[in-house]
Amino acid sequence: MIIGVVKDLKQGEERVGMTPENVKILVEAGHQLFVENKAGAGAGFSNEQYIEAGAEIVDRAKAWEAELLVRVKEPLEEEYQYLKQGQIIWGFLHLPANKACVEKMMEMNITAFSAENIAADGIFPLLKPLSAIAGRRAVNLGQYYLEKQHGGQGILLPGIPDSGIEAGHVVIFGGGTAAENAADIALSIGCSVVILELNDKRIQELEARYLGKNIQIIKSTTEALEEHIKEADVFISTILIPGAKPPKLVKEFMVKSMKPGSVIVDIAIDQGGTVETIERATSHANPVFVKHDVIHYAVPNMPGATPRTSTLVMSKGNIEYLKLIADKGLDEALAASLPLTSGMSVYKGQIVSLALAESIDLPYVEKK
Repeated sequence: MIIGVVKDLKQGEERVGMTPENVKILVEAGHQLFVENKAGAGAGFSNEQYIEAGAEIVDRAKAWEAELLVRVKEPLEEEYQYLKQGQIIWGFLHLPANKACVEKMMEMNITAFSAENIAADGIFPLLKPLSAIAGRRAVNLGQYYLEKQHGGQGILLPGIPDSGIEAGHVVIFGGGTAAENAADIALSIGCSVVILELNDKRIQELEARYLGKNIQIIKSTTEALEEHIKEADVFISTILIPGAKPPKLVKEFMVKSMKPGSVIVDIAIDQGGTVETIERATSHANPVFVKHDVIHYAVPNMPGATPRTSTLVMSKGNIEYLKLIADKGLDEALAASLPLTSGMSVYKGQIVSLALAESIDLPYVEKK
């Protein structure tokens, strides 16, 4: 199979979909690899490394001619011109927030795999490490924007314990992987932390994990959210519904109740986010805006700020599935792997994810 690795054009996106090591695995399996010129440069991988692994370095148009296209995020409008009829596209596509992209894929009979939706035994193995990166970064971003020169209320999030100056308060909405990692970082610098989680079993798991720590695990209700968001110096929303756009659970009146100069970080903005006052995603170049005196951070590709680490974890997860598709072909690969099937959003131009179809109000077709 001819496989193309392209450079993403989304602002601030320096990750690449495949490492030279993965290229070598596929070349040794008999496949032809086209890698766009300098596609891996931002993540620290040179053209020479890809050539040594057996790839051919090509221009953008040539890379897009591949049967299987490997990227990081969804194709942007300026890339639609390169789409090839019947192509297979792999990436962390977050399509519920990208209706126009889905419509173009339908027009071009594309098959699209959203790696973030790959599920095995109730776990999302490809999404999990990237969620961990986003969760850890969220606390660091909160610290940064709380500083006065960045528009914040002018507090040092870790405080000065020896002088009796308490650390700040971090409220985390949702209790998954991103939340755990955010809580770990916040606790490590001395913050008090609240996690609002809906699932009772997950609440028990979090209570056991953080026993004896300066953290409250609270059943997530509208009333609890209203109460605790008021106290947050940093509010981190981690709510993500696999394959679907989440509801705007954090209402504007809740944001208005927050401290002036506090910070909201919406980790799941890739898929639309949960904060009503965030009407649009931001970018790494212009990451924040202020509304109701609250700083909003809404960058959809948060792990893109650490492209080396993010590329390594993405590629570690991707290769099993990419090799399966390349070795067996699309339909045989789908028949052989239930997890692979779980990540398919569009099949030959038809939406086969019910959650996606409902999120963007387009027809759903059950994959037979």
